[in-house]
Amino acid sequence: MVKDMMRTPLKATCLAAALLSGAASLAEAQNAMPPKGCEAFLTMHTRNCAVSIFWRCGAQPGLLFEGSHDDDGPVSLHTYDDEFQWIDAYYYWTDSREKLLNPGPDPISMTELLETGVDTYNFSMISEGDGDTGKLFTTGRDEALGETVVIDGVELDLFSTNSVTKDADGNTVFAAEGVQYVLKSERLFMLGKESYFDGQERWKEDNTPVEFMFPGEKGFGKTEPRHGCNALQAGLSLPMQRQ
Repeated sequence: MVKDMMRTPLKATCLAAALLSGAASLAEAQNAMPPKGCEAFLTMHTRNCAVSIFWRCGAQPGLLFEGSHDDDGPVSLHTYDDEFQWIDAYYYWTDSREKLLNPGPDPISMTELLETGVDTYNFSMISEGDGDTGKLFTTGRDEALGETVVIDGVELDLFSTNSVTKDADGNTVFAAEGVQYVLKSERLFMLGKESYFDGQERWKEDNTPVEFMFPGEKGFGKTEPRHGCNALQAGLSLPMQRQ
């Protein structure tokens, strides 16, 4: 599914104090960390020098938050609903933001994906910035590959993904194709090996999870990436078992 555009963020406005429907104050949001009243439940490191912290907030049932960091600091702050529909995204590199405009006619459905093995989606977002406001239209399809892998002791299901985001003029501004992972117990999507296109350039990334940390474990809640941040680390990874 369309989980992240953090490598090609769209220009938008500065972060407002009400970012994420009031879930975080401005200072807390700038740190991409759980604000007061919220509880982190997972820290995940990837092969591509990134770490994400996932949390939920008691005052906002049904919403999930993900703060991502690289070796330079905060990268993005995302909000999803309990179906993993993209609700809001803020990118620190360009002080940019996208938010859900209309979830129809075919919103993302984790339930449908897990029950049938296939989920299509078609929804619109809005981007604002530099005094401009623009609509974005995303379509895509996720499909179960019928495989699981065990990474750092955690079982993940593999899914193929293909998505395209276009502007109001029909120009492609972002596209992704490849393999992603789902942690069924938490209903989480995670990036994997994918090819990207931003309307001008094409490239590939491997954002496969490498390490998971849960509450009480060493390193939980830390935002310093542990893998792939230099040439030596890029050639190393923890073992992955296919099932």
